[in-house]
Amino acid sequence: MNDMVDTRTTGTGLAKRVRDGFLQDRRELGPAEAADKWFAPLMDRWNGLLSRDEGGFSHEERVTLAVLMTECLSMRDALILASLREMGGGELHMLYAQPHSMESAAVVMRELSRAFKDAAYQPDTRRGERATALLESVTADAPDGYKAQPMASCAYLLWMADRSTAAAVRALKALALDDDCSLASLVLAASEHGIRPAWTERRRH
Repeated sequence: MNDMVDTRTTGTGLAKRVRDGFLQDRRELGPAEAADKWFAPLMDRWNGLLSRDEGGFSHEERVTLAVLMTECLSMRDALILASLREMGGGELHMLYAQPHSMESAAVVMRELSRAFKDAAYQPDTRRGERATALLESVTADAPDGYKAQPMASCAYLLWMADRSTAAAVRALKALALDDDCSLASLVLAASEHGIRPAWTERRRH
């Protein structure tokens, strides 16, 4: 990480430092530039880690990710979508730096629709497994108040991998931490009603 994070500070203190610095930069620099400053390096590292089977984030990076994906759900969504398939840097940047643009909303809706409706869509299993492991480590290091979103993200990736029982467990834990976590509610509802990712349809025939 860069000098935005004091590596001598951990846990709750680190999370507060990250949150305060990020929100201040959003006010002073604007949302897009703050996203570039705080999240872009982590997004690049995320993609790099998904491309190999070793390595991981430092404690400071894990806490920072937990804070950012809680404060800015578009960053959470970018991490999830990059876990399912390789995406271009420009497309990812649009997702987290310009989340309210029509183009960004269209990408999120397209990917969500493919998950539920497009049997020809095959997520990258290896990337998904690697991302799930990374999100588990983020959740483990996140202090109270910042665990729900990484846990819900993990639940969604498990559901996409057709592991509905494990997904439901994570979703329930996320909702116990934050009963307003809509992603966890979505995963839990899908799991409880036997709704599986569309790609599994090919496997059932």
